[in-house]
Formats: sequence, structure tokens, C-alpha cells
Amino acid sequence: MQIHDFNPGIMESGLFWTIPISESTISVNFAAGKASFQASDVDVEDYHDVVNALMDGPEVDAEVSWDIRWSHPMGRTKLRDLKNGFAGDFVQNVAQIAWAGQTDTATFVSDPAETSVNEFSLLAHERNGVFFS
Repeated sequence: MQIHDFNPGIMESGLFWTIPISESTISVNFAAGKASFQASDVDVEDYHDVVNALMDGPEVDAEVSWDIRWSHPMGRTKLRDLKNGFAGDFVQNVAQIAWAGQTDTATFVSDPAETSVNEFSLLAHERNGVFFS
């Protein structure tokens, strides 16, 4: 049973679960296969469950923080598909994450990032649509 659904809500345009984030929260060294994405106290909403979130139902104010790090590159792939207008450079690596979220009545904190179990992670630089060349 789901009892929390932290997300930034649905914009008037229909875009959902997406918000602008300062570029200063992201660091990428693609050549080295490393990146980080850190943010603290990001204002979101707790919708209780995904159905309520998709219906833009009642919510309570919440904040989330995260620290994600990609490192230890172990494989690289380049793709170029002219027919479908897609190209990409991909680096398979290891990712670790620590996450926390809170409302006025509840606090959640993940285990430390170094305890993460990585099944699959990838850094990618892709081009498609109007950005394909």
C-alpha cells in the first residue's frame, strides 16, 4: 500500500513530474564517465499515491533532497541512426544515491549512498529531433 508520493505536480501545460533545476546542481565529466546531481530542500508535494497525483488531487507541501553520483566507467557505446534521427554516446558505470523527503508529519531518509546496490546505470549524451545533426 502506497502512503506517500513525492513529486512536483502537474504544470498547466500538462508536463508532469518535472521541474527546472539549477545547472549548479549538476556536474558532468563525460570523458571520465563521471557525474553528480545534488539538490537540497526542493519544494514538491506529497500526493499520498500515484493515482491521486495523476488526478492532481489533494496534496500536502513537502521537500526532497538527493545526492546522486555516477562513477567507475566500464563500457562505452556510440550509436547513430540516420533513418530515425538519433545519435548518442553512452557510458555504462556505477551510480549511488542518497535521498530524503519530508512533510510536516513525516520524514524519510535513505540508507547512505555507499550502500546502494547498482543494477545498471548509464550516462548518455544524445541528440534527436531538431537537435539531431
